Amino acid sequence: MSDGDSEVTYKIVFEKDNANVKVTYDLSTPVGGPVLIASFQVTVDGTDLISDFAAGQTAFNGVKFHTLAKPDQDATVSFSLSANEGEPAGGVDVLRGDRTFDDAEFES
Repeated sequence: MSDGDSEVTYKIVFEKDNANVKVTYDLSTPVGGPVLIASFQVTVDGTDLISDFAAGQTAFNGVKFHTLAKPDQDATVSFSLSANEGEPAGGVDVLRGDRTFDDAEFES
């Protein structure tokens, strides 16, 4: 999957503060259009943080939190989304363990 090919506009931010990771997300589709969000997932260090997503929405936003088991080690963060039209989107980055504060951002 690649960034920027989806009909869904999104901004997803992962922010590390010591062992705590805050994930902020905001997804939307064109107003009045036929596009619906089919799936959405964000993960931190292999843990899926989105449990309340229902397919068929035109917008979805919120904040999730995760505590890293080993904050001094690198933690992989990722997202994936798809819609009923357009290409799926996704991305992967790393929050570095040697940094107390770090972030990763994905946007279309």
